[in-house]
Amino acid sequence: MLKPIRLRSLLRSRQASWNLALLLGALTLFSAIALLATSGWFITASAIAGLVLTSSFTFDYFRPAALIRLFAIVRTAGRYGERLASHHATLSLLKDLRSQVFRALTVRTTPLNQNSTGTAATMHRLVADIDRLDRFPLQFLAPWLWALLIVALYLVFAFWLESTLAFAASAGLLSALLLIPALGFWRGRTLALNDVQAAELRREHFLESLSLLTSLTLWQSWQSQQRDTLQADEDYQEQHNQQQQLISLLGLLQQLALAISLGSVLWVGVPLVAAGTITVPWLLAAALALLGIHEALVPLAGSFIGLGQSQAARDRINQLMELETQASAPGTEPDKPRPSGPWQLHTQDLSARIPGALNGPHNIDIDLRSGQVLMITGASGIGKTTLLKVLAKQLQHSSGQYLINQRPAAHWQLDDCIGYLPQQLDIFDRSLAGNLRLADPQASDEQLWHVLTDVALADWAREQNGLDTALGEYGAQISGGQARRVALARLLLAQRPILLVDEPFAGLDQASSEQVLRALRQRQAEGILIIVSHQVMDIPDAQHLHLST
Repeated sequence: MLKPIRLRSLLRSRQASWNLALLLGALTLFSAIALLATSGWFITASAIAGLVLTSSFTFDYFRPAALIRLFAIVRTAGRYGERLASHHATLSLLKDLRSQVFRALTVRTTPLNQNSTGTAATMHRLVADIDRLDRFPLQFLAPWLWALLIVALYLVFAFWLESTLAFAASAGLLSALLLIPALGFWRGRTLALNDVQAAELRREHFLESLSLLTSLTLWQSWQSQQRDTLQADEDYQEQHNQQQQLISLLGLLQQLALAISLGSVLWVGVPLVAAGTITVPWLLAAALALLGIHEALVPLAGSFIGLGQSQAARDRINQLMELETQASAPGTEPDKPRPSGPWQLHTQDLSARIPGALNGPHNIDIDLRSGQVLMITGASGIGKTTLLKVLAKQLQHSSGQYLINQRPAAHWQLDDCIGYLPQQLDIFDRSLAGNLRLADPQASDEQLWHVLTDVALADWAREQNGLDTALGEYGAQISGGQARRVALARLLLAQRPILLVDEPFAGLDQASSEQVLRALRQRQAEGILIIVSHQVMDIPDAQHLHLST
């Protein structure tokens, strides 16, 4: 059973980096507030010293000046270091999340998104939701930790000066810290959920408009599509405006609470100065430090919006992966049975169409058994990829029958049975071995070299850095043909008895194509192999299916 993504566990993968970022952020805020308070104390104390004309009076300005310089340096260096540490932790976290989600998706064959317009839309949604998860540590967790720490330190400082000052400041300060941000809890989470939905709708409209531009123009439907797209964009912008209005309102209330707290401190502090309990410089330092706390409180106004967006993204990703977290609870339905060989794959009058597409496979009949190969050909856009998605259980067919071992495919648990190589590839910013082991974390180096030989990449890998060769984000450091073969090698490593591959020979020369084909046939000698390709290959004893309008 796959584990769902949980927000509270996001920081565990890069805990050292996050701890460093939180520490540097706390030091930066403390130094900024301490710089303001110390500067106010120093200026006031220097002015008072200048008014005292007695020769017996001395004033040490070296240590306060050194403290001011120290706080200024720590504030600047700390802010820069916190940005570096938090960005490093965030980017590393996103990389780990993408790998985790992909690994989870590789062991499932059920439809990812019934309403999706295709793999591209699904991947856009996944990437967007994964990117939203970093708002939990950046916009919620870190600001609250910093604000709680800074407020606690200020109250300790005020109590050290005079206990009545701490009590005078606490009401307004705690209201700005806890009460006012809490007022935006429900509204902020609602706006965050609506924002995620509006962003998804806007993205789908833009993707559909671009992918169907030619068809919409030919059918004279572009104006209607354009109007709907612009309306989705306006709704998205309206959601952002409502978020900013809520943040501005809560920020205003926080400033009013701080003003009340400042007034209370001065109201109590002036008599204390008159009584000689504290001095004017120390009272001014307490007042200026209170004003400086506003920098730590401002992010709290939008913290629950960031929390809501991360929660919505978490739920959408878990739903997309169809993680049944309560599958082991009493009363749940038993797991579906898993088929076993010998294998049979049969379709009769199978038809399907991706929502919004003009074409799709229609009345397709397939009858395959263990050891057999099917080559699917046809013009671009005729529905070859759509047919593979139906066979891979990533898209529901609209009519007809799809049977595995003489039973409907929906009857079986096919997670470990069907392997699918789509046109949209997933290559991560990991080493060659790291990308391959997403399919089998326990695979040995010998197994990795074996699959690399099968896809004609072993010689290339040896010329690079072996299994440690860096591939770059989205495979930026390798060619498209090499990226496709890496994805194919990863699929072969998973050892699925029913293998569906879309354009496995794209970007390959004749010799490499023949080598890959031999490896596929050898590995699927006891299973079923279905190939979609524009490149004509001579495959002995293979069945052929040519799709046409």
